Amino acid sequence: MKKVLIRDLFDIRKGRKEMETDSVGVRYIQIEDLRNDDNLKLCEENDKNILVNENDIVIAWDGANAGIVDFGLEGALGSTLGRLRLKEEIDSNLVNAHYVGYFLKLKENYIKDNTTGATIPHVSRGVLQNIEINLPSMSEQNKIVEILNKTVITMSLRQQQIEALSELKQSVFLDMFGDPNDKGSKFSKDQIGNLFEVQTGKTPKRGNSDFWEDGDIPWVKTTEVNNNKIKGTSEFITKKALEENNLKLFPKNTVFIAMYGQGKTRGQSALLTFPSTCNQACAAILPNDKYNHLFLWNQLLLQYEGLRALGRGGNQPNLNLNLVREFKVINPPIVLQEEYANIVEKIDKHKSLLSDSLKQMNTLYDSLLQKAFNGELFKEKKTHNGTKYVGWCYE
Repeated sequence: MKKVLIRDLFDIRKGRKEMETDSVGVRYIQIEDLRNDDNLKLCEENDKNILVNENDIVIAWDGANAGIVDFGLEGALGSTLGRLRLKEEIDSNLVNAHYVGYFLKLKENYIKDNTTGATIPHVSRGVLQNIEINLPSMSEQNKIVEILNKTVITMSLRQQQIEALSELKQSVFLDMFGDPNDKGSKFSKDQIGNLFEVQTGKTPKRGNSDFWEDGDIPWVKTTEVNNNKIKGTSEFITKKALEENNLKLFPKNTVFIAMYGQGKTRGQSALLTFPSTCNQACAAILPNDKYNHLFLWNQLLLQYEGLRALGRGGNQPNLNLNLVREFKVINPPIVLQEEYANIVEKIDKHKSLLSDSLKQMNTLYDSLLQKAFNGELFKEKKTHNGTKYVGWCYE
């Protein structure tokens, strides 16, 4: 097995900014496409395009994601991406580019930790070019790629299953109750404030260690409200902070709405799965026995854009408690709400099992990457019939 440098195998070239088009041209590949391959964009096709094919390696070159690697893409490369293409003099029968691509995925943190640039990170060409890789026989490279490809495909299918279950919850809701964003909803609407008690929290003084040190009371902040079930908090306050700041310990099944925050945070909601306090940027909708909490939360997920739109305008486009209280939700009979909640609980239970399975797959994938490039995945053993792979994966 010989060792080679990336610079000995690949030519590296940056992409360029292209003019997007609506319906004609070539695929326009940008940084977000390295994480999500669903949002296809097009750009003008011309002789200046930096084109990539499925055998090229693509790397995020600039920005917070610098160092992220992908391959198997086809199209024109955007300006914040780089292309690694096998040199013309390299025999493609001796190097599987996807094998190198997986190896560079293993090195993503190393590449990111060695970026340049004081404000905006950039991949260091020198660091990338001087990465050393073990290059085994082509047959072993192909076997490693085959194993990793199957794992990635399985993970992708599992993720699609999880997303399909989320869509199923929405589909069942719309079938039973109609669109809560539409005036043609099957049921009348009422203001949240007429149906629920709505409160908020507070941030105890950060400089007072008596409020934070060794605290064991959960404290939710808006960054933890992201259309999810809250199963834990990153910060805790003390009993003294709770009492002296008149904070309320909200019960399990409270629904939080983020009233302001960076990016898409404003308008997002979350379901609390344990008693907790919160900061002043969260609106807390307290549960009651006249309206089902799961029904409310899943409805608010469908109404995210409507909630977010309430905060538009003015110098600080945020929500407030009055706007949340005035926001209208549909109010069908409780028996129908509970029927829907029972369906949701079954879907969520299955979704949780799939999510746990996906986490295990991710752990397996990370392990396979390590083993593949540490020579532990399998070993070659010469026999009179040729090469036989032995080890925990192949025998």
